[in-house]
Amino acid sequence: MTTGIDGRRAAVLEFLDAHEAGTTPHIFGDLLSHLIGVEELVRAWGGSDLLALAALAHATYGTDGFEPHILELADRPVLSAVAGADVEEFVYFYASCDRDVVYPQLEAAWTEPAHLRFRDRFTGGESTPSAASITHFVDLTYANECELAAASPGGAAEWTWLADFCRATQRWASPSFFDGAAVLLGMDA
Repeated sequence: MTTGIDGRRAAVLEFLDAHEAGTTPHIFGDLLSHLIGVEELVRAWGGSDLLALAALAHATYGTDGFEPHILELADRPVLSAVAGADVEEFVYFYASCDRDVVYPQLEAAWTEPAHLRFRDRFTGGESTPSAASITHFVDLTYANECELAAASPGGAAEWTWLADFCRATQRWASPSFFDGAAVLLGMDA
């Protein structure tokens, strides 16, 4: 694995290029443009280098909302060698989220971090993630969905479900990510 954030980022971009992310169709364009757009939002909103690298690679195993994938789960060591084990572990965590189980818990006012049950959509296993993992997950979700909203033909203002989701999950997010999403989505204060 290349060391240093710039080297790791370059290695991830080379990996994505080698796996044709630039020609892989995505909702409003190609996958590579989406991934770079998500990374840009993470950086603009003050996310860590780890979160920015994870943003670049977040669709490696597909997501609950985007089935196409770059690697099979059996090939997790490949991404780990390229991006680092810390990034790969978070990319897997993000990709493995069973949104039908996790999102309602994040939106429910009664859910406390110690009681949140994260279901892995690949294995069906459940765990209780750390508060930091939950925040990183929500932050990346905001950046991922907001990038799509910004790229959509009707513009971000039409993504009212996302504004509602952000309002309901604000307590889990980093303040700068909530603020960034609110501005991008044109949410009232």
